[in-house]
Amino acid sequence: MQRHRNVFFMAIGLVLSLTLLPTKPALAGNTDNCSSPQLPWSTALDTEVTANLPEGEVIPGSDASLVINITCTAAWDDNQAFCTGGGGWNIHPSSLTGMETSVPGVYTFSGMPSGIGYQFLDAGGSPIPLGATGRHDTGVQIKTGEQTVLLRFRMVRIFGDLSSGSFNIPMVMGCVGTEFANINESNSTVSLMVNATVITQTCSMTTPDTQVQLPKVARSAFNGVGSSAGSTPFTLDFQCDADADARFHISDITDLGNSSDALKLLESSSASGLGVRLLHQGNPVRLAPSQIFDQGGSEFPLRNLETSQSLISLPFSAEYVQTVVPVVAGSVQAQAIVTIDYN
Repeated sequence: MQRHRNVFFMAIGLVLSLTLLPTKPALAGNTDNCSSPQLPWSTALDTEVTANLPEGEVIPGSDASLVINITCTAAWDDNQAFCTGGGGWNIHPSSLTGMETSVPGVYTFSGMPSGIGYQFLDAGGSPIPLGATGRHDTGVQIKTGEQTVLLRFRMVRIFGDLSSGSFNIPMVMGCVGTEFANINESNSTVSLMVNATVITQTCSMTTPDTQVQLPKVARSAFNGVGSSAGSTPFTLDFQCDADADARFHISDITDLGNSSDALKLLESSSASGLGVRLLHQGNPVRLAPSQIFDQGGSEFPLRNLETSQSLISLPFSAEYVQTVVPVVAGSVQAQAIVTIDYN
């Protein structure tokens, strides 16, 4: 019997020693350990959407982006590491409930105009889904010190009749509700005011996939950077409704930020040292960076003053242009995108 009692007492001693181990103090509600000079942030987006815009297409002029630099002290982890229980920093609607739409990665909520949804993108341009907790997880983990979150936002056409209207999308940048990006919730807001106007008098390209075949030229045709060869004429044709008042510009698909007058070659090209330059009435076309208007890109008016639908044709030409030294012979492929805006 004595032996059994000794074992029993030793078991109690072991339990007591375990419960006496020091634990990290929990500071519930201590959410002021991170700060960001970019927050709170707000912007207004004036967008125009055509009534015939296909479902799933991005609404022109609805893009916004923000780089958020966040600095956290080591005390961010005092909440028993609850923040690491999720994917990291996330953006979530404030007092609103996001709802899925028929377009993957696009969401809406009560009060938004019909036919329009919103979408957040990560640094790689992929849609950020709305998680089960109602948050868009950026995938950027919280840590002690400096961290950067890149946010991109845009509006997308979804199913339903389009309607004009203004609406605010109030968001909060936080980490699973236990930390905020800038001290507290009210200082960590990202507010997007969207003014959407539905355009009924529209213009569209009659041949959306216009292809221009440039001729073969000898490498000796180029004698230095800026020299050109192989000029080939073509037209861009637009069908415009009565009283339509629009404009368009051209951007480089290979490099959306390109603001020069030469399209960069696609990776499928085997030639190098060249670009493709577009001209209108003999003048080089300045490319519009990121498909944004009023940023130095060449713009072309589309105005139909007739009382019925009308065809508007604009003459252009394309040519090879030397961009660097040397020129290496091979195939040349470049691609551009036309964006229409309405006045």
